[in-house]
Amino acid sequence: MTEVVPKGPVVAHCATPYLWDGGGAWIYNQIAWLQRWHPVVLTQEARNLEQYPVPELHSAEDFSLHRRLLNRIWRRCTGEYAFYDDLLRDMGAQLVHAHFGYQACRCLGAIRSTGLPLLTTFYGADATSYARQPEWQRRYVELFYRGRLFLAEGSTMAKHVAAAGAPEERIRIHHLGVDTSQIPFREREPKDTVRVLMCGHFREKKGFPDGLRALGRAVKAAPGIDLQVVMIGDGPDRGKVLEAIGDSGLGERVELMGLRSYKEVLQELDSCDLLLQPSRTATDGDAEGGAPVILLDAQAAGVPVVATTHADIPEYVIDGESGLLAPEKDLEALTEILRKLLTTPESWAQMGRRGRQHVEREYDARRQVQRLEEIYDELVSE
Repeated sequence: MTEVVPKGPVVAHCATPYLWDGGGAWIYNQIAWLQRWHPVVLTQEARNLEQYPVPELHSAEDFSLHRRLLNRIWRRCTGEYAFYDDLLRDMGAQLVHAHFGYQACRCLGAIRSTGLPLLTTFYGADATSYARQPEWQRRYVELFYRGRLFLAEGSTMAKHVAAAGAPEERIRIHHLGVDTSQIPFREREPKDTVRVLMCGHFREKKGFPDGLRALGRAVKAAPGIDLQVVMIGDGPDRGKVLEAIGDSGLGERVELMGLRSYKEVLQELDSCDLLLQPSRTATDGDAEGGAPVILLDAQAAGVPVVATTHADIPEYVIDGESGLLAPEKDLEALTEILRKLLTTPESWAQMGRRGRQHVEREYDARRQVQRLEEIYDELVSE
């Protein structure tokens, strides 16, 4: 890699993999929009660098054969990444920002060795399902001891991080940001065919079977609605999604698009009328923790949202203004708000305007990264 001259103090972002297609934009925005701090990425696996370019990246894949072998053995024995301390010293890092709690744990050896302040952002399962597993509970004890500050995207996520053992005085709410300049805004108007988008990993916590069944009931309660449902994603619950498509009576009205890049997701948002995100707590306790970032993308695009009151969704979506929310797992309530929006398309434009304003005010990537840099300044000045 060509030597890069840092434009300011160096922050090392630890993310593995860096970054997955379609879902890594919310981490990338925290790196790409830094102005006063110079970001360097440390990862075990580099992916999609054309989609998520950074000025400087160090991957374990580029280690010498000897170091790759030692790193593999060290990870297996300790659960930590080897040689990150050397990289941090070589780059002159002043701060480490780890993305996900379990990634922060894998960087603890480097933190012990260098003494650098560690900032950790929690995103969901790392504060819920991981925190209930004995192996990670043991690792989190040291993380919460050594970590300087822990960021959560909303109040519900912050409670999960505290329940996992983090000292409350070292937990701070910091909203994720989306690049609103890359999301075209368009007011939604009534038209012959209503396109509803559902986007995310096919897992129980996404609630997609609930959404499909509620849509089927809503269409029956509002005859004359010509509906098309577009689903982006895939995952272990694909069979349950297919079953729900059959149960709902929607049949050929549902188009399964599979996995798509973030750019393709935004293109689909531009052509749809409503976003449906019926998240719920899974039977094994898995939850959003915060809220799906697609909710921000949709509101920025002017798309009214139908979702649930799960986790931090009520902070992301202003109920009655930028969308409508139903209690999670309440199929009857979800059906009713879907019926209401499907039959009042004249309300879509105003909801879209309010959604865009909400995102620009509280979740714009540039503004949020400015706030993030202030946190960086605070940590290195302590």
